[in-house]
Amino acid sequence: MNLIAGQAATDGVSLPSGLVLPLSLPPGPAVPQDMTVGIRASALRVQPRNGDTSLPGTVELAEISGSDTFVHVGSPVGDMVAQLPGVHQFTIGEPITLYLGAAQVYVFDADGNLLIAPSGASGMEDA
Repeated sequence: MNLIAGQAATDGVSLPSGLVLPLSLPPGPAVPQDMTVGIRASALRVQPRNGDTSLPGTVELAEISGSDTFVHVGSPVGDMVAQLPGVHQFTIGEPITLYLGAAQVYVFDADGNLLIAPSGASGMEDA
């Protein structure tokens, strides 16, 4: 899982680049300021969908593993890995934009407690 430091913002979670993921944080004064956003490699795409957040970056490595391609990307929010279905060819150093739906992220407080999970995610309470 890609882990990114974040801060609570009025309209979601602010990432180091200033990008804000539009999320509904739990209500109340107990919402922590410091958070960690978790993004599964399989939640990142190279084709946008309506409402996606774009994460520009640079290809650092691309490795084909069976029927998937793992792309390592340096971005303003940190290094990320995307697991793309199919075989894709990338050139090291080329620009790339990854896309992600905010509904696919996990958010943890500073102690690692789960605050937000994608609907249908199970078993994360014990992680």
